[in-house]
Amino acid sequence: MCAKLGWAIALLAIGGVAHAQVQQVEVRGAGSGDFVSIAREGDSVRELTDAASLVEALPGVHVRRLGGDDSFSTMSIRGSASNEVAVILAGVPLTGGADPSLDLSSLPLWPGAVARVHRTFAPASLGPGSLGGTLVLDPPRPTSPRAVEAWAAVGSFGSRRLRVGGVFDTGSGTRVATAVSASRSDDDFTYLDPLNSTQGNDVYTDRKNAGHAAADALLAWSTPVRLGKGGEGALVVTTLCQGRHQELPGTVYAPTQFAYLDSDRELASLELTQSVSGDTWIARAWGKREGSRLRDEAIAVGPGPTAADDTLEAAGGSLGWRRQWMETLGVEAHLDASDEHYEPGARSGAPVPPNARRTAVGGALDANVRIRPSMTWTGAARLDAWSDEESAGASGGQVRPTGHIGIETDVGWVTAAAHAGVTARPPSFVERFGDRGIFVGNPALRPESAWTIDAGARRSLRLLGVRLAAELVGFASWEEDLITFVPMGAYGRVVATNIGRARVFGAELDVRAAAGPLEVRVSYTGLATQNESACLAQVGPCEHPPLPGRPADDLVSDAVLRLGPSALRIGIDAVDGLDADLAGNVPVPARVLTSAGLHVDVVAGVRLAVDVRNLFDVRVGTYPGVLGPVHEPIGDSYAFPLPGRSALVSARFFQPTERSP
Repeated sequence: MCAKLGWAIALLAIGGVAHAQVQQVEVRGAGSGDFVSIAREGDSVRELTDAASLVEALPGVHVRRLGGDDSFSTMSIRGSASNEVAVILAGVPLTGGADPSLDLSSLPLWPGAVARVHRTFAPASLGPGSLGGTLVLDPPRPTSPRAVEAWAAVGSFGSRRLRVGGVFDTGSGTRVATAVSASRSDDDFTYLDPLNSTQGNDVYTDRKNAGHAAADALLAWSTPVRLGKGGEGALVVTTLCQGRHQELPGTVYAPTQFAYLDSDRELASLELTQSVSGDTWIARAWGKREGSRLRDEAIAVGPGPTAADDTLEAAGGSLGWRRQWMETLGVEAHLDASDEHYEPGARSGAPVPPNARRTAVGGALDANVRIRPSMTWTGAARLDAWSDEESAGASGGQVRPTGHIGIETDVGWVTAAAHAGVTARPPSFVERFGDRGIFVGNPALRPESAWTIDAGARRSLRLLGVRLAAELVGFASWEEDLITFVPMGAYGRVVATNIGRARVFGAELDVRAAAGPLEVRVSYTGLATQNESACLAQVGPCEHPPLPGRPADDLVSDAVLRLGPSALRIGIDAVDGLDADLAGNVPVPARVLTSAGLHVDVVAGVRLAVDVRNLFDVRVGTYPGVLGPVHEPIGDSYAFPLPGRSALVSARFFQPTERSP
């Protein structure tokens, strides 16, 4: 199977030397349809080690890692939960009923990959949206300029990385894009051990069983198509297979030194476009299969399984039509359908969860109207219907409309945009049907929903030799029917219930400034959240705690000095105001981390680099406790430490064979 090919690539291709990349981030209003941030794999002064590092510097985005690079990681957009973010790869939805929270470390990263983060709102034509936003990861396209690119790196904690890709012309208008990537690490870094440390005596322990090995291969091709008397058309096919071995180290309080997860993913997508008399018709089809095999070779002491084999299979398609009338009116409509089947295999040490299936159909409409050259109105609407069933006969489903409207216009010397609308997320299989163990399902659950508004302005200018681009956005979201597991009975079981409400207010700032050889980039997200289903005080007026896992402040900044063929970078990342629990009583220590990098273009198309993260080896954070200051390992999540200082030496080779259009 494809996973075996992945392991062969991993064994043969790991190793080498590599390059440092730049996070060229593009932030803009997407024709007033939504605010979208764009990051390209090859445009960065920061080293991009995985898909999470590609998006973590974008405004509005917070990446939560449960360890070093390539560990389990999720993303939040504008204070959303990780299961409220939709993820799409090569037109194939990776999130759904069986896996609403995608592990970003399982996403491949290749030369030429592009990530688009739609902050809250997204085009309806992308498919069923989600409560918090959408991440679209586009692999190298066959329609890109012909080129060959290779990147390799060796670094701390046993890290070895390789990415190779190319776009070729095979004649008769057919073009092919192919790419492979592979990585491995042991990630046995040292962290502050809170179990053995005492006041004034910090003890450090090696984190065990934290490594990984992964490999994947991509093949895509496009060919011209002309149906009947139609105009230009094209058929684009994309295929992917990947395999991964992930060790599971557990928390600092409950290490798991013998647990691991093997997974594989295979997917294929097809898109056929055809122009006919000014109309463009689009037909899409996709399919995917994901398998996972969990093993824990230690003596079982908890409620979880010691062995589990799961399979997820899904397929879908859509038919769409697009028309643009002059520059005044553009309309795109789609009908889509999908079927998702989750099939758990054998279990050891825990009951087998039920089989579950979700069948969904939907309709989408995107429209934009240009009132005058400086003003555009945009609307997006979807109507989605889904039906869920599980093996014991329980079922549930609903019909749900979502949508938003927006306006973008020039106001004086800035371009302003604003949007308002409603988003929703249907319950997952475990929320709706449970797992026949601790979690009790509730087939009558209503989807989570949110009303959101945002508004912002952007400006690019050149003044006294300084090039400046800036965007400032404010947003507010009122979430209803949040799904929460609440205690049920005296046996530690919990049941999924619609009880939650929350409010999220925030601001996003993205600034790029350059003068001569110096460039500065700053991305900041500030959040103020309220969990309206809880109170801090047991008596007296209710004071709502913040939502857990959402930092109040998240800053990513870089200063780059370019001298001839070389560039020197200094970066500062800061995160604070992060709580781990629903009541706001367990703070995650704030952190400020410094990084540095240097790259040199040796000859045309060859770059050597070194990149150092956490330059000052910060591994401990402090917060005030009842009995005095409390030392904890730094992390994105409580009891999951981040590594100290690490270095990566890299090289990149790039050989263009065709000029960019």
